Amino acid sequence: MLRPFIPTTLSADPQLAAVRAHFKEHGAALQNAATLVNGDAGAASVLRLMSELRAASHLNRPMRRRLVALHRLLSLDTVVEEFEPDLSSWVLLDPASPEVEQICLLTDGLFDLLTLINELDNQRDSGSVTLTAQNVA
Repeated sequence: MLRPFIPTTLSADPQLAAVRAHFKEHGAALQNAATLVNGDAGAASVLRLMSELRAASHLNRPMRRRLVALHRLLSLDTVVEEFEPDLSSWVLLDPASPEVEQICLLTDGLFDLLTLINELDNQRDSGSVTLTAQNVA
């Protein structure tokens, strides 16, 4: 059983706060979905990411890559690119099953989270450009 998602560090990083909130609400479901799609390796990747998020002080590049990789896994993007010649290692799910619907909803939510992270990046970058312009003037 997955233990409750409780961060061990405090952070002022709004991106990390958003990701932590998302995983607090959907972490167990994301782990279950990754398990359905990629077995124990999928579950391990989500658990590793959650462990990193608990102890992080900011959202770093490797964690961002793992979030994108999780989104690609749940959207089956990696199946098309890497495993197309031999799909025998992948569990084929019934598209009409409730599990597939749940995976789709989780994938959409993860996409929304990635979009939010990008928007927060853009806000921070535009703020630093404004600050630099003020320093020059």
